[in-house]
Amino acid sequence: MVTFFNKLSFRNKLLSILLIVMFIFSGFSLLLIQSIEDVSKVTNAIKDENIPTLIWYNQWEKELEIKKQLVTNHVNDNFTSDFQADFSEHDIVKNNTSLQEEYPIPKNVESLHNQLMLLDFIITNKVFGLLEYNETEAAENVINSEYLPKLELLKEQIITKRNSEFNALQNNTNTYPKIIEKSLYFLLLITVLGILLSLYFSFKMSKSITKPIETMVGKVNKIANGNYGETIGSSTQIELQSLATSINQMSTSLQQSFQQIVEDKVKHEQTLNSLPIGIITYDNNAKVYLANSFVRGLFHFEGEKINDSDLMEKQGQYPIFQMLLSDESIINKKINLTIDETDYVFLVSQSNLKDHNQITTGKILYFVDITESAILENRIIQSEKLALVGEMAASSAHEIRNPLTVIHGFLTLMKESMSSEEMKKYNFHLMMKEIDRLYSIVEQMLLMSNHQKPEKDMIIFSELLNDLLPLMYSSLEAKNIKVITDIRDEYILADQKQLKQVFLNLFRNSKDAIGDNGLITIETQVEDDEYVIYFSDNGSGIPKSIKKVLFEPFSTSKSNGTGLGLNVVRRIIKNHQGKIMLDSSNPKGTVFKITLPLIKNQ
Repeated sequence: MVTFFNKLSFRNKLLSILLIVMFIFSGFSLLLIQSIEDVSKVTNAIKDENIPTLIWYNQWEKELEIKKQLVTNHVNDNFTSDFQADFSEHDIVKNNTSLQEEYPIPKNVESLHNQLMLLDFIITNKVFGLLEYNETEAAENVINSEYLPKLELLKEQIITKRNSEFNALQNNTNTYPKIIEKSLYFLLLITVLGILLSLYFSFKMSKSITKPIETMVGKVNKIANGNYGETIGSSTQIELQSLATSINQMSTSLQQSFQQIVEDKVKHEQTLNSLPIGIITYDNNAKVYLANSFVRGLFHFEGEKINDSDLMEKQGQYPIFQMLLSDESIINKKINLTIDETDYVFLVSQSNLKDHNQITTGKILYFVDITESAILENRIIQSEKLALVGEMAASSAHEIRNPLTVIHGFLTLMKESMSSEEMKKYNFHLMMKEIDRLYSIVEQMLLMSNHQKPEKDMIIFSELLNDLLPLMYSSLEAKNIKVITDIRDEYILADQKQLKQVFLNLFRNSKDAIGDNGLITIETQVEDDEYVIYFSDNGSGIPKSIKKVLFEPFSTSKSNGTGLGLNVVRRIIKNHQGKIMLDSSNPKGTVFKITLPLIKNQ
């Protein structure tokens, strides 16, 4: 018998046990049917009578309390708000309608329901009518003398009947143990017999089922914990063999799918992190912000996830995060930001993030760095300005300089014949200063419009300075500015006249930056077969706002400057196949570095 049982399949074993147990418990079914009928009667009484009645008692008690509060509030407010709308359209009316659809009002409580309707009739017919004629005092008397006393009386009746109904519910409920007790003794005998047989067959089945299942459970737990690819050995039980095969296939498929998901995720992350575009997404469910590497590197975020505190901290400094925290829809909005003392121009867009069902799940903000394009656009504008200035300079600079020369000459003659009081009276020094300034502007315009190539010759830089410095001494000594030179004599190929113009402009800028009591230093050296000139001063330095556009036309920090001097200097140096750059600048001084080709063989 035992050998035959062990050869059965798991399904047949269970069927055999079930047949035996069903045979044993079939004797109990007759008694159970009678007990079920008794229980059904009690249950129907509770469901059809007790519960609906209690539900309506509780609902009416709550309704009376709410209406009492509502009426009292409006009486206290002297009916300043719309009492009729509040009373008629209150949520309790809707609740009664929906409750009545689910639980119809029992017949034994219809009298109470009629009393409630009569109570509402006092408000809807008496109070509302008085309020329509602005008889608020009369309406208040009706409520206090008639409505509220009847409400309290009705509320007490509801509480009394609810307690009575609750006792009836308890009585019906207490009948269950009596019904159960009848069948309990007979069930006990059958249960003991069923347990003994079940224990016997269960012990037999456990030998062939429990251990393989425990092994499978352990393997499945490993697979569930992410150890995809884990396999289960074969079993002697027929059903378990099929189950093991299916689990092994599932584990292999999960391993392949997981590997593919990981690879796809890595590719997507690499793509997003490789794009020169800032991308920040927000998930409404997870309540988290995610940023790609471009954003993290630019704004110094440590991880992919960004907290609200990080955004709140940075939104004052970077307006782009104010856009992110808002729900505003943005398309290609240009904003300027300064990050780590570097100016950027971004083209920002923000839109909703939707799933495959077009349901909004979050939002995405992305921006593109168009700094170079903006710079190029500015350069085009500057080029247009330069072209216009060049045309103006070419056509009118000479004509302007001729009358200026005549005016300057006559003013000089007048100066010799005028007393100091007359010069002060007519602001003669101011006129001369403005004439000189106008001369400077005309000269810069002439230089910008003159595109002729430099006439180069072999010169020694020290000789050029010896010719230039005497011209500057008078203006420099007037401000107590000293010039120190450390010149290395080497031959360079340059246009002496144009090179003098370069250093004349540099001297003027340094003089304006120093003011009074300063020092200008000129040093030269040979670096990598180039003649390097360091021109420095101890003036106030160049503002950060114009450092990047220092050599662009019309870039100046002077109130009366033209912004053309350094642009002319750069063009002259560039025409000499050289370079000029701002080596350093701070409140303690400024250093320009100029490199020119060195003549190796004289």
